Amino acid sequence: MSTDVHVAKAVRRDHPSPYSMGQFHARYPWVLPVGAALFVVLALGAASDLLFWDKPITRALVDLRTPTLNHIARRVSWFGSTKVVFPLAAILALASWRRCPRLALAIVIIALARPLTEHVLKELVGRERPQGDQLVPGRGPSFPSGHPLATAASWGLVPLVVGLYTARRAIWWTSAVIVWALALVVAASRVWLGVHWTSDVVGGLLLATIGVLAAERFIAAMHGPECGTARPAFRRANPPQPRRTPVP
Repeated sequence: MSTDVHVAKAVRRDHPSPYSMGQFHARYPWVLPVGAALFVVLALGAASDLLFWDKPITRALVDLRTPTLNHIARRVSWFGSTKVVFPLAAILALASWRRCPRLALAIVIIALARPLTEHVLKELVGRERPQGDQLVPGRGPSFPSGHPLATAASWGLVPLVVGLYTARRAIWWTSAVIVWALALVVAASRVWLGVHWTSDVVGGLLLATIGVLAAERFIAAMHGPECGTARPAFRRANPPQPRRTPVP
């Protein structure tokens, strides 16, 4: 095998996660300000009761309910509960500590700041929850929805940790698709269960996405891009030199 091939393999092993939210933002810088603006618009609309589409969506979902689907929605919603997301954050922080302490710190900060941020925003907006069709208890104001926010802000960090241990694109993409699909179905389950409006869960997902992006920017600024690189098991520091044929 030639030296060029060894070097190419070493570069692939040292490459950061195949695609991160930081890379997405670098390619489409307008997405973050648009997302933040959309969140503000939703918050103002929720506070003023101007989001006219929420009630028809909830009524349509209530008409589709069945005992089986209701049971599935309760099970899915469990993944965004406090008793799941806090232990998950602790596991992710421990798993990333040795390879990227800044990521571990970001995970802890997000886990601790998320409930406080959620509480402050809910009190500021002061939106009432749907009434009369709740299948599970819902306490406090409605916007933003806490379960999808907690799901995306905890499970959404899994690909960052996976990227520390493997640079295999298939594994990384599988983890990213699974966790963000989970965030979406948890969001849908909260509307199905009648404890949140559609705009509430959209706002929660937007807020979590901004938080995950901020975590990536923090890591890059404090530790450099190598913090997202699979190492050391996947790194070849000195590629082997080609064999030399002895001169007669």
